[in-house]
Amino acid sequence: MTFLSYSAPPKLDHSKYAAMGWPRYLWMKIKLMRLLFVLPFEILVSPLVARSKTKNLKRVVGDTLFRFVTDALPDVELQYFLGTSVGIYSEWARKEKLPITIDELQGEGKLLWIGPKRTEKVILFCHGGAYIAPLQNFMLPFWRFIQLELERRGLEVGIAIMSYSVIPVAHFPIPLWQANQAIKHLTCVENVKPSNLQLVGDSAGGNLVSQILSSMLYPPFSPPIIPPGTRLRGAYMMSPWISMTGAGSQESNEILLSFIENDHTDVLSTDSLVRWGSDVLSGLQNPFFDVPFVDPIRAPSDWYKGLSDVVERVFVSTGEFECLRDADRVFFKEKIQPWHGKAEFFELKGGVHNDPFFDFYVGDRPLGARQKLTPMILDWVANGFEDDKVEENRREI
Repeated sequence: MTFLSYSAPPKLDHSKYAAMGWPRYLWMKIKLMRLLFVLPFEILVSPLVARSKTKNLKRVVGDTLFRFVTDALPDVELQYFLGTSVGIYSEWARKEKLPITIDELQGEGKLLWIGPKRTEKVILFCHGGAYIAPLQNFMLPFWRFIQLELERRGLEVGIAIMSYSVIPVAHFPIPLWQANQAIKHLTCVENVKPSNLQLVGDSAGGNLVSQILSSMLYPPFSPPIIPPGTRLRGAYMMSPWISMTGAGSQESNEILLSFIENDHTDVLSTDSLVRWGSDVLSGLQNPFFDVPFVDPIRAPSDWYKGLSDVVERVFVSTGEFECLRDADRVFFKEKIQPWHGKAEFFELKGGVHNDPFFDFYVGDRPLGARQKLTPMILDWVANGFEDDKVEENRREI
């Protein structure tokens, strides 16, 4: 199979990020005022509608706020409203009285460390946001919670956030190039053993994790950035955004049913997902070669052949009530499972897109008995590192 090779990306123009004038700023403020009517209505009907009746009041409020903002604000306004990844991370770390540790990477990517910088066992987190939004503040307490729970199990784990450039500053393959540089930095500079490195990502971050795995199978950069022969401990994708169009696999162009039936139950609308997907696809330099990386549901059926050679364990999760549900099912069943014997899939009953994160949007821990995914993520990550610990003890004996 022949692929194009990309060299180092051009200098990025960061002035394009959140660039808008005052008329658009005023219009954004006017649109946000509608929330004064939308939120009370959603609270009022919450006991009666499928999207809300299994959630407590905090989750109803948080999910409504997120859905409203992502529907109401187009890309540049959303960037202005949310801020930057470094700004969000730094503000959160100061509030939590944690160190602010930022590693600058080649190609203008960054690693933002949650809590103490530890490099014996590392989780590399690729944040979501449709390749247009920054790291979001509710993601940070979720992974800090996981980190503290791992400590209670005797596992001291470093968590590094992959801060990558987004549209319109950068298009594919720049985020992938930066993520490859992050793995190279961790393994070659910080001396993290690949067997002690687990990738995790949500939504577009889950897409980026899938791109990283693809790049290890079919290196798109010349020379390869990640050393050939690297085998990572694990890769987890939460609600991965692996269908840019809402369609199914390579053989079908029909919209998947979950994009229709869950359009009004999810925290993201089908229109938003398809609009953002169009932005991603329109930025591809060589669609024929790039689509399998960016839109992996449309990759050839044997695209991930050899997956077990580059990652030891794979976990994919989705939610019953999210638009991406059927895409995630197809992705796992047709692309991942046939090529990996240690691949797991979980669908959260009543779950929406990135469901575990939204507990931390309105609280500081998993909310209610319905949240079965968070403890599964914790166990999956812990098991990966504990397996390594057992192996080390065996070698010592």
